[in-house]
Amino acid sequence: MTEQITEALTDMASNKITHAIVMVTGEMAERWLESNTHNRKVRQRTVVKYRADMEAGLWAMAADPIRFDRRGVLLDGQHRLLALSELPDVITIPFLVVRGLPPESQGVMDQGSKRTAADNLGLNGIKNSAAIASSVKRLLIWRDGVMFRDTKLHQISSPRIEAWAMENTGSVEFVNSVWTVVRQNDAPPSVSGAAAFAFADIDPDACERFFTLLARGAGGEGHPITTLDKRLQRMRRDGLKMPDRDYLALFILAWNAWRAGRQMSKFQRPRGGRWSEENFPVPS
Repeated sequence: MTEQITEALTDMASNKITHAIVMVTGEMAERWLESNTHNRKVRQRTVVKYRADMEAGLWAMAADPIRFDRRGVLLDGQHRLLALSELPDVITIPFLVVRGLPPESQGVMDQGSKRTAADNLGLNGIKNSAAIASSVKRLLIWRDGVMFRDTKLHQISSPRIEAWAMENTGSVEFVNSVWTVVRQNDAPPSVSGAAAFAFADIDPDACERFFTLLARGAGGEGHPITTLDKRLQRMRRDGLKMPDRDYLALFILAWNAWRAGRQMSKFQRPRGGRWSEENFPVPS
């Protein structure tokens, strides 16, 4: 076995595998992509996600290499380079660039377990990191208007989720402190969490009270939170599914009616039956 390892290292050295940190511009990326002649199919949603992070300054140097084989063929990094090639040259990204790899090494690339936003938030000491990450993602999808568009081309990246959470630690700590009651209903937990983040921005005490009433019982017929609870229970019991935006709309309509002191015995859908960016309710 030792002889085999020594032989492999000797072969690598003789092929002159090199590495360097290179500041790459869009023009350079476009030129390097000319050697992208043997690669997997491009995932456009990944390109869009990477480009958004690069443009927003959220792209961090993680030493994941751009890799070329000994013939100069691009083996790994096409999505990053495509994203950068679509940006102006004033944006430069540092990449570790490895050249001289054997062509067959492409077959064993990207086989590891991907680090998620929840993993990174947990490493930064945030409790309930999986729940917080999914709730923040749902919140950003809502605020960006992505839930009304083709989500295949509008992705919320892990760095974006992490950046928001670390910039809004007060909100994260609050939602964590009330998570026990926030999750005690029949909506998807990420939707409840997104609603909690939004309502806490308006009135943290009222937010905690709203979810406590939803979890433990609010009152009689016509009470907005009771109406919401019954609707969610019926959907779970009957196995009904609906888009997350519709769940969010139910939460907001109940919240607004409760805050205004209004009775509400049923939920009124918008004209045409579908929520859009223009008619979606705004929490108040």
